[in-house]
Amino acid sequence: MEIVIKGTEVTITGDRIIGFQLNNLVNRFQATTDLTSEWDYQLYVHMVVPDLYNIINLNWEENSQVIYVDLTADMLPYSGRYEMQFVATNGAISGRTEIFEVWVQNSIDPSKVYDPVPSEFYQIEENIQQIYEDTKQLYDEIQDGTVLGIETINGGNAFGKIT
Repeated sequence: MEIVIKGTEVTITGDRIIGFQLNNLVNRFQATTDLTSEWDYQLYVHMVVPDLYNIINLNWEENSQVIYVDLTADMLPYSGRYEMQFVATNGAISGRTEIFEVWVQNSIDPSKVYDPVPSEFYQIEENIQQIYEDTKQLYDEIQDGTVLGIETINGGNAFGKIT
């Protein structure tokens, strides 16, 4: 995707996908502007669903007309449609571009499990329970002397004091 800012107009060439939900420092969001580095840029962000807002400071690429930010997971916490607007300031002067839309693709987020306990913990618990049952059964068999010919050890009392 290529973004060009000319005055208040934002032109986007290519798809409007800026990354995957929860990507962290993987995607660079950048635009070429007709202003100089004397201007500070911010990106106003509206996450359409849920209805939330964010403001992201943009950096200048050295010796160029490119502004950018390396997106973090907290900047793209939801998948779906985002509305954005560039805001440029230079002292008391402030200008905004038109609002434009971009998309963040969905990612699987295991922190949002439908049960407060992730399934892997139930699986671990089941394994521990099976180990406990197997150990208990082996203990009972040892006590009964039905394992490994235990009845011949210490007269069938493998856990008693050796006589």
